[in-house]
Amino acid sequence: MTKFIYPTLGALTALLLSACASTIQIRALAPAAVQMPDNVQSIATANRIIPASSRTKFFDVLEGAFTGEGIGVDRAGADECVNVVGQALANNSFRFKVTQAQLQLMGRSREFFLPPLEPRYIKSLCRQTNVDGLVVLEAFDSDMGLTRTNGERTYKDREGKEHKVPTVHVDMIMKVVTGFRTYSAAQGFIVDQAKQEDHLAFVGEGDTYQEALRHLPPPADCIRRVAQLAGDKYARRIAPSYVNLQRTYFTSAKKNELMRQASVRAGAADWQGAATIWQQAAKNLNPKIAGRAFFNLAVASEVRGNLPEAIEWAKKSAYTCNNRPARSYLRALQFRQQEYALIEEQLKSLPVEK
Repeated sequence: MTKFIYPTLGALTALLLSACASTIQIRALAPAAVQMPDNVQSIATANRIIPASSRTKFFDVLEGAFTGEGIGVDRAGADECVNVVGQALANNSFRFKVTQAQLQLMGRSREFFLPPLEPRYIKSLCRQTNVDGLVVLEAFDSDMGLTRTNGERTYKDREGKEHKVPTVHVDMIMKVVTGFRTYSAAQGFIVDQAKQEDHLAFVGEGDTYQEALRHLPPPADCIRRVAQLAGDKYARRIAPSYVNLQRTYFTSAKKNELMRQASVRAGAADWQGAATIWQQAAKNLNPKIAGRAFFNLAVASEVRGNLPEAIEWAKKSAYTCNNRPARSYLRALQFRQQEYALIEEQLKSLPVEK
């Protein structure tokens, strides 16, 4: 499996912002981590962590009470996780047609991953919900860790005299481990399986340990938030999904009036108008001004969805005018172009709209 990570532009952004620049966000489609079979066009979601035995139910209650997370919080977290998978696939991608049905399946045990569902059962469930495949949450477990740090704070009384009192800082790490399987109706077999581990940190402070604990969010809320993260993560694993990319462009160059005028247009989202002015600025004999204009033309082209054109402008900025930030930006654009080829492959089975 290939994992795709967008190249960091943190250093580039910092460099640009130190040189009079502005930042925007671009909504872009990112490829899935795994490719689903072409014959899986519609899916339903299912939760398979409902305890299958009274013994498992007893241990779930005991664990919730012993850890302080609460009784039934894993079940609620699992439901939220499955909800988010379906919502993310329906709202943040167009790879699948997602049915609203969320199946509740018995099966949870003390083992992390259960044996796969029987092919005949999978086909039956898919016929009932009229889908080509099932995304099933088959494992869900939460774990809470607390770390206490003692400190002190200073306050002044009415006379202005300073006093120091002890304080307690509590860090809570909420971890959720999930196990997903996606089944195909055609064969009834697993087409993807993933074990994920996600966590979020929460902070509480107070003059005593108990007060610091009271300032932490309820464990059930924390589990739900991590479950949402896990559900969205799995949806992105199996379907190309939209992400927000940050881009920075120059707003000035040696007090050049054309650069200033274009930045006003860009700030008003008139990228075509801004590009027209940047093209004039790019004719400047000063390579610094021309380089920034070429750079901004690349951003304008990317905003309008024309990656090949953006790459050509970035090349002129980087190689013709020796604009250093353009080199990093060019690599990011080329990476996006490579990803588009993969996205086209992952979406080739979708019917063409007429």
